[in-house]
Amino acid sequence: MDFYLAPLEGITGYIYRNAVREFFEEGIVKYFTPFIAPRQGRGMKRNEERDILPENNKELKLIPQILTKDAEDFLSLSQRIHEDYGYDEINLNAGCPSKTVTTHGKGAALLSDPEALDRLLDGIFSKSSLRISVKTRIGVESEEEFGPILEVYKRYPLSELIIHPRTQTDGYGGQIRMAAFIRAFRECSFPVIYNGDIFNIRDYQEKMNVIRSSTPDGKLPPAVMLGRGLIFDPALARELSRCDSNMLSEAEESAPADSAASLTELRAFHDRIFTAYEEILDGDTPLLFHMKELWGYMGRLFPGDAKKLKSIRKATKKADYLTAVRSILPLY
Repeated sequence: MDFYLAPLEGITGYIYRNAVREFFEEGIVKYFTPFIAPRQGRGMKRNEERDILPENNKELKLIPQILTKDAEDFLSLSQRIHEDYGYDEINLNAGCPSKTVTTHGKGAALLSDPEALDRLLDGIFSKSSLRISVKTRIGVESEEEFGPILEVYKRYPLSELIIHPRTQTDGYGGQIRMAAFIRAFRECSFPVIYNGDIFNIRDYQEKMNVIRSSTPDGKLPPAVMLGRGLIFDPALARELSRCDSNMLSEAEESAPADSAASLTELRAFHDRIFTAYEEILDGDTPLLFHMKELWGYMGRLFPGDAKKLKSIRKATKKADYLTAVRSILPLY
């Protein structure tokens, strides 16, 4: 099984991606950028351009993601990304549930009107020669919305359809709708990739077993996209890769629910990210903002260290922050 690193705004930029590649790349074959939103006549933001520069993504298979509801905006930006930076595959975001995105009719809001979604994809595929994939949810409010949405996707030669089987209103809570994913997996002629709620080996096994048992030939998706689970535990793809060959065995089914990187690996991983941000950011405040955002996820690996994690969150100076980090991740 191959794994993809999902886009997560504010976290999975090139600094984070390169640290993952250096320390935990086993199993990960694709990395997706946080979404880039077209800005009419103004080009990309400086940080967006920096994030996709080939020299900042050496040895990575990187897929830029675009957030838009306008075919011409998608075509213009995707062509620039292709011509200026050499990328030949672009991902369309049809899954972001954030209100700041959906109130403008973008992200998961594209799913509210299948006919408009059809016009968007027709406008893109009728003119683009690039490989186009889509990351999607299954509707806005109800799983029943997915049928017409899926029929739209099936009309186009997507390079991949990556499905997080929740609705926009589900956000990141509520039940995963496996039946919707399985329907797409069985009906689509293009690759269908699973994404959603895989935080450990057991989560992975349970979802893959459901998929395998629901298809006549016992097939599995060609890849799984990991998002929050991998940010919580950067060693997750490695652990899943190593369990994959015996996934359905009794021994693997009884494996521990949680697995993490060693403290030594996590400290080296942290320090690589910290140093890289320190080189490009001016002052303690932006540096600590980025690092605390990461700890908002990685702190899940240390459920017994609430006081130490609080010290990290409260730190306003680099020296205080590093002292707090060392209390959890000792120097190696």
